[in-house]
Amino acid sequence: MKLSIGLKWTATAVILVVLVVGVYAFMTIRDASSDVERQTERLTRVQEEALDEVGASTTRYLALPASSLMYNNDLSALTALLRPVVERGKEGSAAIYATIFAPQGRVWVVEASPDIERFKLGDATFFDKTRDERFLEQLAQGVLSDLVSISGHQDVEREITRGGEVRTVKVREYLAQIKGGEDLQGYILIAYSLEGLARELDSLRAEGEVKKASTLQRSIWLALLAIVLGILVAVIQSLAVSRNIKSLSRVASQIAQGDLSVRSNIRSRDEIGQLGTQFNIMADRVQALMAETEEKASLEKELDIARSIQSTLLPEQGLATCGRFSLNGYFQPASVCGGDFWSYKTLPDGSALLTMGDVTGHGVPSAMITASAKSGLDTLINMWDQSMSLALIMKELNKTICETARSNLFMTFIAMRLSADGRVLEVTNAGHNFPLMMRGGEVRAIVARGQRLGDDPASSYETTRVDVAPGDSFLLFTDGITEYVDASGQEYGERRLRKMFQEYATRDVSTAMAGIMADFQRFSASALPTDDITMMVAKIG
Repeated sequence: MKLSIGLKWTATAVILVVLVVGVYAFMTIRDASSDVERQTERLTRVQEEALDEVGASTTRYLALPASSLMYNNDLSALTALLRPVVERGKEGSAAIYATIFAPQGRVWVVEASPDIERFKLGDATFFDKTRDERFLEQLAQGVLSDLVSISGHQDVEREITRGGEVRTVKVREYLAQIKGGEDLQGYILIAYSLEGLARELDSLRAEGEVKKASTLQRSIWLALLAIVLGILVAVIQSLAVSRNIKSLSRVASQIAQGDLSVRSNIRSRDEIGQLGTQFNIMADRVQALMAETEEKASLEKELDIARSIQSTLLPEQGLATCGRFSLNGYFQPASVCGGDFWSYKTLPDGSALLTMGDVTGHGVPSAMITASAKSGLDTLINMWDQSMSLALIMKELNKTICETARSNLFMTFIAMRLSADGRVLEVTNAGHNFPLMMRGGEVRAIVARGQRLGDDPASSYETTRVDVAPGDSFLLFTDGITEYVDASGQEYGERRLRKMFQEYATRDVSTAMAGIMADFQRFSASALPTDDITMMVAKIG
């Protein structure tokens, strides 16, 4: 039986359409599967890296202010420090709980996301909002061991109650040590939920499978409909499908390369359109996390600037001359900014004024008090006349510290004034370490007492006068050096400092400073100090 040309062309067209649609469906499914898996892996890696960056940097960033707050036992401030972290969890960062606890297991504070009613660490209820039990008095030993062994982060499952429903949720916990110098004060733990990431990844994989199945189904229908509608309909439909897939692939590729500003503009309401919407949502979230990271980096840069500014408030280290004094000073902060300072000034009558201060603690709060004290001292020195005295300077500085610190921080301070002829030394002390004096091979402390600056605005101070002579040497220092404890628990101590001063005091001030600091560095094994270290060696010429 002969077939008509029309039937042949029809059959040929149908076969061609079926083959084209079949080949196209096969290639589209293969490419779509490859692209979805590849871009899913890339976005997973980007989101996990962003989460790790946020988690690690947040714990490190909060550990710094937590140190001083734990030192002051300020539980309300510690709670206020953690609350914004868990409250931001509602906006996408997914932090669901945070806690601060001591190395022995004592819990200081716990905060959880507002939608969490209760959660457990181990077998014990760690947080219960319904009974207003905010934390356990002590972590169980097994739970404590698990937590402090975290290196970077750990993924664990925790039992959490939301809306009365108890569920086991997978979370990622980040841990950072809270240190006061080298002393371990405690730990800060922040947990982020991995539910959202898992749901999004499952959704992406499911949508990929649905898309492949949908593509195959459309290809079959296209092949059947091509008998009536012909090649034109098949081509148009193929182009419509491939256009969206290529657009989505291009957007995903740009996001994976770091361009988080690009967005999918697919308008279709099928699975491909939903996948494009999910890409846009994930890009928004990653961009928000990156912005937070940049903000924290900017804060660290500002701290570096603060350290540079503080260094301008102190004299340059090394040999200097002030009146009858030749002197050499040394300063080493324990953190980015220090709470110690020292200075010297030749007064209008030819006398020499040496000063040294030590604010409780160290870091940015102490540095701010130090800056206020240094500014006030410079102002008083610039107003110096015959009616001024060390006791008056100390009294005015005490008022300044009281108004600035408001009983939160205090300062020990000492001022020494050597007369123009180098025969009389006046000493006024506000709770500072007694300065050491070397004369005739004997070292003794110049005893002068007074209340710390910032304790009481009504405090008054007295001046001790000592007869001195050329050749006498003096050592002023803060407790950062005498109270330094090495790894074995041994304290450097004032006795050892006296011994080293007696050994080097007969030499020039630069040699004396180098010898004392060399001994201290041998003792500390060049480890970072736990407190600011300030020292000044002076000698009457």
